[in-house]
Amino acid sequence: MPPPLALLLLLGLSARRGWGCLQCDLSVLEALSQLRVALIPSRFQVQQLRARAQALLLGMEGPFFRDYALNAFVGRVGIEQLDLVASFIKNQTNSLKVNSLRDRPLLDELVALRERVIKELKKALRSYELKACDPKICRESWIYCLFLPSLPSCPLALCLPQIKPCCHTCCIWWFPHPKGTEGYLIFEGL
Repeated sequence: MPPPLALLLLLGLSARRGWGCLQCDLSVLEALSQLRVALIPSRFQVQQLRARAQALLLGMEGPFFRDYALNAFVGRVGIEQLDLVASFIKNQTNSLKVNSLRDRPLLDELVALRERVIKELKKALRSYELKACDPKICRESWIYCLFLPSLPSCPLALCLPQIKPCCHTCCIWWFPHPKGTEGYLIFEGL
């Protein structure tokens, strides 16, 4: 196997997460799953509260954070910041497993946990978005999509495959300006 290919394969196998999302971090999913297993059968006596707690935790294990990241922000975050959010989640779930709350107070604490995680994730997402969409920091050429600025990803990349999306209002420009970019303001990186 050629050395560059071997290096690429090694990097691919050693990557912890591909898109920089909480759902891609197996330790976060495991912590949330363990929390659900520890709390749901034993610490909720009222069926309605048990069902709400189950739905809340399954949602956190599922696409909740990914959907939040994609719909409210760029959908990407720096790995260093994501590691901090992942550590925060694991610490919070561990403290919930050892406390003595039951039923309604425990459900309230689970809702508060989700709010705290969203707050931490929001800080990381906002930080990345500000850097990725600022041509002075990004230092790449980018395009501002005049027609569809509110979509979670730039649809120009679908029509012009030489453009790779960077965020919901801009795209990183990888190749020379293609034809058909009327309606887009093109900015060169500094």
